[in-house]
Amino acid sequence: MRDVIIIGAGAAGLSAAIYALGKRLNFLVIYDELCGKSDWSQSLADQESEAYRAGSEAVNLFARRLSTHSEQHMRDRVTAITKSDTGFRVETVNHGVQESATVIIATGATAVPLNVPYAQEFVGHGLGYSITTYANMMTGKTAAVIGTTPRALRGVGELARIAQKVYLIAPVHLDTSGMLAHTLEQRPNVELFDGYRVKEIVGDFHAGEVIIERNGQTRNLGIDAAFVDLGLQPNTDFARGLVEMNAEGFIKVDNQNATSVPGLFAAGDVTTAFGEQVVIALGEGARAALSAYDYLLAEPATYTHLPMD
Repeated sequence: MRDVIIIGAGAAGLSAAIYALGKRLNFLVIYDELCGKSDWSQSLADQESEAYRAGSEAVNLFARRLSTHSEQHMRDRVTAITKSDTGFRVETVNHGVQESATVIIATGATAVPLNVPYAQEFVGHGLGYSITTYANMMTGKTAAVIGTTPRALRGVGELARIAQKVYLIAPVHLDTSGMLAHTLEQRPNVELFDGYRVKEIVGDFHAGEVIIERNGQTRNLGIDAAFVDLGLQPNTDFARGLVEMNAEGFIKVDNQNATSVPGLFAAGDVTTAFGEQVVIALGEGARAALSAYDYLLAEPATYTHLPMD
């Protein structure tokens, strides 16, 4: 029986693991991919924001630290979580059932992809899925934002402050009655293409044009970069029926990252708390681990100390 099982090894999961390591908890990290996923080419590392660089450096440092504790991490996929009399049973594909007193879910969310010709080839080469992370790169440039989610509109707002031109491509009609959407519609450097769909992304080695279409009429928009936000799909299928989620499947948490199930915590993009930035996920992961630790202290029968290194 572990003190805590952390599901996911992105920024939030690794931060939780480092906190647990510092408290000498008997923990296990189960993950599909160490360090999570990045949607932007590493060749752009010298152009990334300071916050992104700092967050990435912390994530890589935490991953290296965790790698020295082979007994406390496992590459596998979780298929289900159930509540037991003593805590939780976590079912995996290749390593059977793992048990713990507490669980932290930090499995993140997957961006809904732009399903048009050549879009995938341009990811990291002028096409990205994180406006917030890379908005600072667009000073004096032209950007296209594809989507009308709250995150997309927020991203347009950020870009409009520094970019020369921002094209907002709305495949679904944009309701401009909301305060942010109405404000963006009035910005002189924001041009709305309501009801247009993206037909193709074109360019040589870097996305240079977005071809859009509505009612048989096409437009070619020259860009320096395009950002896609058609929504996020939380990676929470294994926890459905156990914990309270919103309509989209994001796990509801309070300000201590506790869920509706005692002893079960969640952090990062898998939750209803808006974040997206790596540094925010790092903080959330540590807070979730702190909350799990407090829970264990209140249940001393389930708490075990690991020996010092």
